[in-house]
Amino acid sequence: MTTQQQTPSIVEHAAEQLPRSRNFLLGLLETLSDDQLHVRAGGAGNHALWVMGHVAYADDLFVSLFCNEPSCLPEGHTELFINGTTPSDNPADYPDREELLKRMETARTRLIKWAQSLEGDAIWQASPEEIAQIAPDAITAVHTLAQHDFVHGGQIATIRATLGMEPVFA
Repeated sequence: MTTQQQTPSIVEHAAEQLPRSRNFLLGLLETLSDDQLHVRAGGAGNHALWVMGHVAYADDLFVSLFCNEPSCLPEGHTELFINGTTPSDNPADYPDREELLKRMETARTRLIKWAQSLEGDAIWQASPEEIAQIAPDAITAVHTLAQHDFVHGGQIATIRATLGMEPVFA
């Protein structure tokens, strides 16, 4: 086998990042009890319930925009988790952990399928205006969403530190 045959394509490489980054975030989330899911570091910022819904929202938004398809998430999801919303301190305002995990999985699976379908010029397809500032094209959008998990993973790590918990990945 030649080096060329062993080297993953740009699409394969990008698509492989999506489950890797999600597993990192899930590894942090699973260490929090249900009672800790609404804790915000220093009483400000995002809590885990919001992060869970927000990453599902972002995955769904990107695919919906690129494919010109409707959301795969339930009605009302966007309003709770869109950028700029302030998380409520009342956990009853949010779906429970299992529901949010299901939404995260549904949206990420859809994103991975879309990412794996990219080929030829579609890789460099310009992003829709709503997301072009943070991801100018399709392949960058895939990488951006993988990085997005790590950004919010940092927030979960900060919450864990606020709670006096030891690092998960040392």
